[in-house]
Amino acid sequence: MELNQRRRKVIPTLVYLNNPWTYWKARFNLMKMQMFWDREFVEEEFIRGAKKAAVVLTDIIRNQDMSTISKLTTPLGYQQITRDMMLSRDDVRLKLVRFDTEHIRRAIPMKVVTKVNYGRKYCFIDMMFVGLRNTKDFDSIEELVEVNRILQSLDADLRLTQEVISTPHRIIFAEIFIRFRRDCSENSLEYYHQHPSRFANEKDWAVGFYKILSFDVFHYNPRA
Repeated sequence: MELNQRRRKVIPTLVYLNNPWTYWKARFNLMKMQMFWDREFVEEEFIRGAKKAAVVLTDIIRNQDMSTISKLTTPLGYQQITRDMMLSRDDVRLKLVRFDTEHIRRAIPMKVVTKVNYGRKYCFIDMMFVGLRNTKDFDSIEELVEVNRILQSLDADLRLTQEVISTPHRIIFAEIFIRFRRDCSENSLEYYHQHPSRFANEKDWAVGFYKILSFDVFHYNPRA
């Protein structure tokens, strides 16, 4: 049983190269934000929460569930995400983007910006998430059947040869970009109590932009 578990979770080693200048600039701005704007910011906690947000939002978009998006987003984020949902509802590939937090292999802060807008202090963090999941790595029979059905449809459209299709493992790959925003003003808690909204309370991190930048299903033979 344990051997089967390991086999169905097999993925290739991920080497994800980031621009050194972008990386160190983001690191510096994170420290500056923590020192001067948000003393309570803990990067590890933010990354953990950001991964969960990426998984939840991806599930919402895949399931076309517009009723819950506003609880996680800014007003502009809501407009952008719902518009993109409408445009992508017939894209069968979206049905394959099924990640849990364990499948988010990289979560990289790409850009950190602080701004003052109408007297309120906002922090923005752009995150890049890299997800990898073996198409055998699903617990429910229903999901396995659906994933295989979608893969067969894609194989037919791409006219893949039997040699390619019979590769031992197929890996779902996606790069997801999310912009998070938070109101770091000193009176943010009081402000949002006085100005209730159906959107996310921005004293916590809210999503201002979401995009699946790239997606692929590639074949992987660990013995090759």
